[in-house]
Amino acid sequence: MEHLIWALNCLMKMYPTYIENNRLYSFEIENLFCGRRKATRIVEGIQGVTITKRPKRWFSWFREDIFCEFELDGVKFQIDEPFGENSRYWIGSLQKENSKPIEIVLEAFNAA
Repeated sequence: MEHLIWALNCLMKMYPTYIENNRLYSFEIENLFCGRRKATRIVEGIQGVTITKRPKRWFSWFREDIFCEFELDGVKFQIDEPFGENSRYWIGSLQKENSKPIEIVLEAFNAA
């Protein structure tokens, strides 16, 4: 099940992905108005987040698909631009057990 959410403040479309029992698993954002550094700054603003990987300073889109990794409430997350030239960033965790922290991350992007 996929719902389209508009984040009007940042002019980003968000595309949440849900798994069993309608739990939020991950989401994608369009990156036209939100670059790699801005996405990382949004994550940095979340209380309790520890950033473990940041985008490289020069030409990060050339070298790395996964450009930001962070931890929130013991859950590891990543921000990924598949194929390095996608129009969306994927934000999520490879751990499916705990969906509460991803909701906090989604709210932060909604408020950006």
